[in-house]
Amino acid sequence: MKIAFASCMNFEAGPGGYQRVWNRIAAEQPDYLFLLGDQIYMDFFPHLEEPAGWKAPQFREVMTARYTAQWNVPNFRLLFDGMRQRQDNGGGVYGTWDDHDFAWNNACGTQVDPAVKAVSRELFSQFMRIDPPTEGIYYAIPLIHQQQRIGKAIFLDTRWYRDLPGDDHTLLGEDQFKFLEAQLKDEQGFVVICAGTPIRATGNGWMRYRDDYARFRQLIYKRNVIFLSGDIHENAFLPPPGETNIFEIISSGAFVTKYKYVGDRENFGILDYTPASTDIKLFDKHGLETHNVIDNATFSYQEVK
Repeated sequence: MKIAFASCMNFEAGPGGYQRVWNRIAAEQPDYLFLLGDQIYMDFFPHLEEPAGWKAPQFREVMTARYTAQWNVPNFRLLFDGMRQRQDNGGGVYGTWDDHDFAWNNACGTQVDPAVKAVSRELFSQFMRIDPPTEGIYYAIPLIHQQQRIGKAIFLDTRWYRDLPGDDHTLLGEDQFKFLEAQLKDEQGFVVICAGTPIRATGNGWMRYRDDYARFRQLIYKRNVIFLSGDIHENAFLPPPGETNIFEIISSGAFVTKYKYVGDRENFGILDYTPASTDIKLFDKHGLETHNVIDNATFSYQEVK
């Protein structure tokens, strides 16, 4: 089973609206494509947080235009539509959002007008073709390998319920925690958890929400988990911290500049599962950047030079 994962693409970054990274992902022939946030950019440097001053009608107009532009990138649309044909049959396209495709830079759901949140959720569901029966965007799917169910992927929403950072402030929200607990309760197979916000790879991540992070760690205690995320416009492979068994793996910057005009990225990741091991390859614009192999029995890893 092969999962391609990526995040952060800005249609304005590509000459003529062309994004080379999707051809490279297609060449890997993945079974699944996970898009992990910032599928569009409602704001970008030097105009960060500009949409915070907009009412819902203007927000809808701009967001619709930005989704339409990204979904009209020819090779992205070709890959997306091709992967969609595998939906619910051992493959497909799934994902969640982060700040720039939820509202604006560093947006917290508790600070966003409910009317704007409703527009954002509607358009995400329309273009991603994902409409879970929840307030935000969180859900789970079975993972299929050689026509056999091997586990599940759980997609979390780190924006809808999010409050400003603080030790006892909310990141996931009570309803989402109950959902996550239920999804993990009886699952004995391979578990991938996906979210827009990284845990440790950024100073603006889960650890700024001490109580929620501690609760999350308690839920996954001693469980083997691979956590996929985006956001930071870099790739990263972080081994398990402390007493947890969670690998944090990030691929961010599928097609966006690091800053406004310089530092273009073509970052994506490939998770290649077999019963014995899970290969993690992270690619940048120069080719293969890092390659690590996780032993599924011991959950130890080895870097491939």
